[in-house]
Amino acid sequence: MPAARTRRGTPAGLRPAARAAARRAVRLALAAALLAGCASTEAAPEGAPSPTPGDGRLVVAYAAAGTAEERAARTFLRERRVLEDAAAYAGARIALPRDVPLRAARCAAPNPFWDEDTGRITYCYGFVPDARRVFTGIDTDGGAAGRAAVDEDVVGLSNGVLFHELGHALVDLYDLPVTGREEDAVDQLAVLLLASGDERHADYAISTINAWGALWQASEGGDPGIAAYSDVHSLDGQRFFDWACWLYGSDPGRFADAVDAEGNPDGVLPRDRAALCPAEYERIDSSWRALLGPHLRER
Repeated sequence: MPAARTRRGTPAGLRPAARAAARRAVRLALAAALLAGCASTEAAPEGAPSPTPGDGRLVVAYAAAGTAEERAARTFLRERRVLEDAAAYAGARIALPRDVPLRAARCAAPNPFWDEDTGRITYCYGFVPDARRVFTGIDTDGGAAGRAAVDEDVVGLSNGVLFHELGHALVDLYDLPVTGREEDAVDQLAVLLLASGDERHADYAISTINAWGALWQASEGGDPGIAAYSDVHSLDGQRFFDWACWLYGSDPGRFADAVDAEGNPDGVLPRDRAALCPAEYERIDSSWRALLGPHLRER
């Protein structure tokens, strides 16, 4: 996982009270589905053939694991059906022009990636222990409940990064236009997919937000350096606030506890940014909806 960057004292993520409140709010109302319904998609002109989605889906496979840590990661992924469930969730919403392998494998570096040359998304076994170490620092309860929470957060972050990599695949496979950073654009798609789902997938978005916050805080401040500033990804702290903003913007009532407001000291999102988040989310929603319209399973 990328090196963390932060200032001392910055909140690492949605604090337990805010996270619990957000999860309780999820139970009260589900966000309107962005990609599952898309009822507002503009109809084709009369007499014009309607574009039909492709038949492609994400096809899961597991490569051999070498070390004991890799074998444990492979077992965890298979027993929890992490890749299978992510593939099914995305496949119910977005059609691909052809089947795309989603392969768990040994990697030189632990981060999952999309490879345009091979046309494959790879989930690296090393990502599981790396993610577990990040969340162990957040969920400090060392008992069975704490370990279960860490496991669920690893699943959540895995979904967040897999949908991010799916975004890269969609940009390449459909030659989609991107006017800003592609990394930011596919982060936005990942949030849209998670925020438009059920309680479990909203929790996955919260897990991903908490991971960016923890990575940001872990560096203990200081200049992140030229490599970080010149990287194609936004800084960890920026991704933390962007993801928090977009999730909040998807349903401000549902995620009100994310905002640092009077009487809510556990909020992490500054009020000035929070005021802009609903409009940000609507813009992201309409942009990706326009790009993916012909490729949605349901319209």
